[in-house]
Amino acid sequence: MTITKAACIGGGVIGAGWVARLVLNGIDVAVFDPHPEAKRKVDEVLKGARRAYRAMSGKKLPKEGRITYAGSIAEAVADADLIQESVPERLDL
Repeated sequence: MTITKAACIGGGVIGAGWVARLVLNGIDVAVFDPHPEAKRKVDEVLKGARRAYRAMSGKKLPKEGRITYAGSIAEAVADADLIQESVPERLDL
């Protein structure tokens, strides 16, 4: 199975790490996180992952996948080949 689209539910430290890993492997990722700072946090982690990739591999960055931010879980997981859940252990989420 080829994964071309993933959904990440949660964009905190762990979720953003998954987003970066997937995007740097050319996979499109739909992120759902209701926190107002989620996009900024994901962007920060992705910047760090890009720096680490270059420093550790000595290579140019690969072609990246696209990141989109979904308004709901249902929107994020639509047509996803892989779903990664990384939310706090809170029942209200």
